[in-house]
Parts: sequence; structure tokens; C-alpha cells
Amino acid sequence: MSMLERSTRAYGSPSRYIQGRYELDRIREYTEVYGKRVFFLIDVFFYQDFKEKFEGIYGESDSEIRCEQFGGQCTEREILRCTKAAEELAPEVVVGIGGGKTMDTAKAVADNCQAAVIIVPTTASTDAPAMGLSVIYTEEGEHIGARHYRKNPDLVLLDTEILVKAPIRFLVAGMGDALSTYVECRANFQSSSPNYVNKGYRQTIAGLAVSKACHETILAKGVLAKLAAEKGLCTKDVEDVIEANTLLSGLGVQNTSCAGAHSIAEGITVLPPCAQLLHGEVVAFGVLVQLIVEGAPAEELEELYDFYQEVGLPYTFEDLDIPDASQEDIRKVAEASMASYWDVEPFTVTPQMVYDGIMMADTLGRRKKQL
Repeated sequence: MSMLERSTRAYGSPSRYIQGRYELDRIREYTEVYGKRVFFLIDVFFYQDFKEKFEGIYGESDSEIRCEQFGGQCTEREILRCTKAAEELAPEVVVGIGGGKTMDTAKAVADNCQAAVIIVPTTASTDAPAMGLSVIYTEEGEHIGARHYRKNPDLVLLDTEILVKAPIRFLVAGMGDALSTYVECRANFQSSSPNYVNKGYRQTIAGLAVSKACHETILAKGVLAKLAAEKGLCTKDVEDVIEANTLLSGLGVQNTSCAGAHSIAEGITVLPPCAQLLHGEVVAFGVLVQLIVEGAPAEELEELYDFYQEVGLPYTFEDLDIPDASQEDIRKVAEASMASYWDVEPFTVTPQMVYDGIMMADTLGRRKKQL
């Protein structure tokens, strides 16, 4: 267990968070707060359209821009390549537009160039935008660690017109990831484990409150948000869920840390079909496992199973594309998950406990489908 021996508290967050429809059209207004030389790192799926858009927006200004297409993986090599491209401009601000790996690479480039960083997500599937770290991978996509920064992004900018047009699966996966925030927060509070602010401090009341608000917002608004987003509508419910998926979840995890749910998400990727799922989908199943290992009240589990069924989050092995998983497979997952965050639980967790939790989560899920 990683219990803190000091009582010092700390809280980290982006300097600014702006969310609304068509906000990307005002990007020049936002970048000029930080400087006139702007380096854009853009996901491949949006590169050509956004490059043309930004060249038009900045065409009449005295700002100088450069657009670079992201290579697809947040590796040390890609960070170095993008840093060299940025250094030709000597940017005052770096803007990362795309998914989690694009955003994480942009954070690293901005840090290398000592520039301000603006993060513009194109899906609401992850809490990465608000966090002051980057997850680093090998060329083959293997997770090898994280790079922490002295500050969080200067601005997180969300254009909800873009987000609501993304495939609905991303929004739902974001809900799954967000639902881990409060569940994992509780475990870290109970064990007095360090958060992710610098080298780790005790959690604040604010971190707990944000995490709880994230959980409550997803459960209260998630079903209606999904229905609206499926029609391309950007209702208040959609806006609230986007904020919970992105800002509240990001603030929650940085200021309170991960636990069993993310341990399962990392461990279950030893099974190839699960490695193809979205991060929030496997985290969602991990939430159920963590609660079962903790002996959570039946009412809390029932509420989550009901919600998962309505929005389409996975809660059985079949949903995870492993319907024929053997006991040996699940034991491998349990063992692999021990390398992550189970040590923050307020009691000792063993591989056998995790194995039992995984099997029980599937058992309850299959029972739910039969009702």
C-alpha cells in the first residue's frame, strides 16, 4: 500500500477550460492570448480540413502558423520529430487537435519548446485533455510509462459541434472512463494514497467533490445524452456529459488517482480481443470488478448494471468479445492487473480476489441479460 506519511494537500488543473458550439472558429482569438507563432499538431483524420481552415482564419493576421500531421503514436521518436518541426517556427503556443495520443504528443512538444499549450479534443472519450501528463508508448503500441509536466494545459478548448458528430461509441466509452473517477477516488481517500500532482500529495476536498459530481452527472444525464447525440443534437444533457467525460473526470483522476478499475483495464489487454476495445469500455468493466472486490452494496452495482445496459457499456465477457474465455485466461488477466493500481485499495488485494471479482462481474452481467 502506498499510504502518504505527510498531510500536505495539492490540486492541479488547466488554467482555462472553454466548451461550446463552434468555438474552434475563434481559435485565433484564443492563441493570440499566448503569442503570435502557433504550431498546430493535428490528427490525420482532420489534418487537411483543419489546415485549410486555419490558413484562412490566420491569413489576414500578423500571426505565423505551421500545421503538422500527427504520426499516429505517442512515442519518444514522434515527440522528437514533432519538436524539430516546431522548432523551425520557434512557437509561443502549441495546439494539439485530435485524440489522446495527438494531445499527449502536443503537450510534450510544448514542454520541449517551453511554449504554452492548447488542447482541442475531437472526441469526448477520454480525460486526457485536462491532465498534466502524457502517456508514452513504444513503436509497437506498448505502454511504457508517463511523462509528467510542471503544469497542466494552458487552455482546454472543446468545440461541441465537432464532438457531437463523432461516432457515438466514443461518447459512451467516455462515460465508462468517467464512471471510474469517483469509485477510484473513494479507494484512494480511504487509503490516503498519493494523487498525480507532481510527485503526489494528499487529496483535497475539491478533488472528492469534483469526482462525485462526475459520477452523478453521468448517471443522471448519460442516457438522454446518448439519445440526443445519436441524432446529432447538442442538448444541455450532451454538454453536461461532455464536461463530465473531459473536465470533471480529468480533474478527478489527476487529483485523486486510479485504483482497481484501471488495473483491470490494463490487465485485460493481455487478451487480444480486449486490446482492440476503447479504453473507457474496458475501464467500465473494471469498475464493476473493483466494486465487487470491495464488497460494494448490491444497490450500487445494480444501478451500474442498469446504466450499462441502457447506454451499451460492456458488462459480460461476451460484451468484451471474449465469450469463450477460460479460467486460465482470466487468471492471466488477474495476475497482469496486479502490476497497476490495486495497492491503493485500503486492504490487501490478491490475484485470487481479482479473479473472483472478474468472474462474478460476468456472472451478474449474464444474469442481468436473462431477466
